[in-house]
Amino acid sequence: MHSCLSLHILIIGMIFTLGRSLSATYPLLGQYIKEKIMQPTISSSNRAPQNNPFLSPGEYYTCHICIPDSNERMAAIMFNKRYYSFFKSVKDREKALSMVAKLQEKGNDALIIKNPKGYSIWVLEPTAYLSRSKQ
Repeated sequence: MHSCLSLHILIIGMIFTLGRSLSATYPLLGQYIKEKIMQPTISSSNRAPQNNPFLSPGEYYTCHICIPDSNERMAAIMFNKRYYSFFKSVKDREKALSMVAKLQEKGNDALIIKNPKGYSIWVLEPTAYLSRSKQ
């Protein structure tokens, strides 16, 4: 078991090293390594959030984002390679659906995640970018 773990760590190190050195010589290969191997793996979904705004735990991951022209870090989720900022929490499922419908009527893409205290609503931030960790 220990040797398998060491081999796995060695291979990951080689991928990171190759990804950096090959990207200058072979841009497409470097891009592929960066997107497919070095990025966190999230279950990709082609479903339209408008049809079913509820996300399951394996469909997203949590992070922090920034919006251009703002230094403020915001709680966010990433779904289908798009960032959604936290909007509001509600206790009732129907209230969450109603709020998402209103947001969508106004042209905002919104998602719902079930949590222990109810439902959290997340709104698409098309210009957002991943925030660096606080230092």
